[in-house]
Parts: sequence; C-alpha cells; structure tokens
Amino acid sequence: MPAPRLRLPVWPAIRAAMAMALVGWLVLASPSGGLAAAGTLETADRLLMAPDLNKQKVLQAFSTYESLLPVGGAERLPILIRLARTAFLIGEFGEKGQRRLYYEQGREYAEAIMQEYPDSVAGPYWLGMHLAGLADVNRLRGVRLLPQIITALERALAMDQTYDQAGAYRVLGRIYYEAPRPPISVGNIKKSFEYLSRAAQIAPANSTNHLYLAETMIKLGQKEEAGQELNRVLTVNQNADGPYGLMADQRQARELLKKHGFKGEAQSVD
Repeated sequence: MPAPRLRLPVWPAIRAAMAMALVGWLVLASPSGGLAAAGTLETADRLLMAPDLNKQKVLQAFSTYESLLPVGGAERLPILIRLARTAFLIGEFGEKGQRRLYYEQGREYAEAIMQEYPDSVAGPYWLGMHLAGLADVNRLRGVRLLPQIITALERALAMDQTYDQAGAYRVLGRIYYEAPRPPISVGNIKKSFEYLSRAAQIAPANSTNHLYLAETMIKLGQKEEAGQELNRVLTVNQNADGPYGLMADQRQARELLKKHGFKGEAQSVD
C-alpha cells in the first residue's frame, strides 16, 4: 500500500503509503480446509479492486473476510492477511474515531500472523503499517510509536524486500521524508532517496514508488529527475491499492507536474 500520510508518519490519498501487486495478494494460495465457497471470497476480493472503491465496499469485504476466518485447525494465513490489509483500508477511509479502532484491530490481526506464522513477512509488515496508522491518528502517540514502526518494517524488509510491491522500502522512505530531522525525530532526506530508489528498482511498475521518489527528488533539488519520475507515474499500471490507488497517484502526479512546470514526455516502464 502507499504509506499512511505520516503527519508523523503514513499514505497519499499510507493514502497510499499498502504491497505485492493487489492482484498478487488477491490470488494468494486458496484457503484450505473448506473455508467457504470460492465465489464468496472472490466477491470480496473483487470489491477491493473496484476503481470507485469506497468505505461501504471496503466494509463489506471486511465483513466477508471475518465470516471466513476459521477458528482453528485450518489454514488461516490467507484470510488473516486480507483482514489486516482491509482493516488498514478502512482506517484510511474512516473518520478519526473509527480509524483508530480499525488500526487497533488490524494490529491484532498482524500480531496473530506473527504468532501463528512467524516466517511470514505479512506479520511484521502489517504491524508496522497499522502502527503507522495509529501514529497518523495521534501525533503525540506517533512520536512514541515511531521506533516500533521502523523496527517492524525493517524486520519485514529483512524477510522479503519485494513484499507489497517493495512496500517496506516505500513506507520507510516516506517516513524519512516526512519526519522532522534529528534531534526531534528521524527525518533524513538522503535516506529517503536511498530507500525510495530501491523501491522503484524492485517494483518499477508501482505508481506510488515513483511518486514518492519524485517528491523526495524535488526536496533534494533534482528537478529534472523528479519530472521524469512523475511522468513514469502516468505510464505505470500497478498500485498496491489497485485501480483506485493508481488513479489517485496519477492525479497527484499531474498536479505536481503543473505546479513545478515540469516538461518532458512520459516514459514507459516494462
């Protein structure tokens, strides 16, 4: 996903900063043990791929996933991952009070993944994401949570750099971009550039990786390179949040191109 819009930390629309490709996580290994008819799961998955994604659709998908989660004795990981991701989406769509509740619930699902499936990168990744969401809701608490957020995402990074379309690199890069510099916090624009460059290299078809990298380049004074990255946002076809997130990123890229007077033709990404 994108990163929550860290007002201390998280996305453009953490809107954005969630990412393996959305399609990728929707076709995770089918839940075993007869969780439910495939159509029910597929219907919920399709709701989250809608270009006109809204809170009602996200809540409907979340409710379906909750009904499909086995209590025990069956493979729970695919549904736990969906619940953690969807709880984060609800947090992004919800009002302040609701956001906190869903981030807390998503944190519990992430911790369940870490306990039941310690080798899964999804546990520490979604733990970091939901902690970032909680930091976004409460800035004072966010200062205290920031070390835990970084630790969780660095752990995810050590397990799988590619997960969620280089999600850990993307979110950490955004944190270093948005956080105040030391001694107040951990902000480091050069480190942001390093992490976001890696995200764009690992997942070059992800729009948020290029958008965040462009904004970091602008702050570094790399105007020509930033314009190229913004043009790439307009040509790629993936986003951790699916079509909805892709369109949001492309709108923001056009606004930045216009604001800074960048020129140049869009460049394609394989």
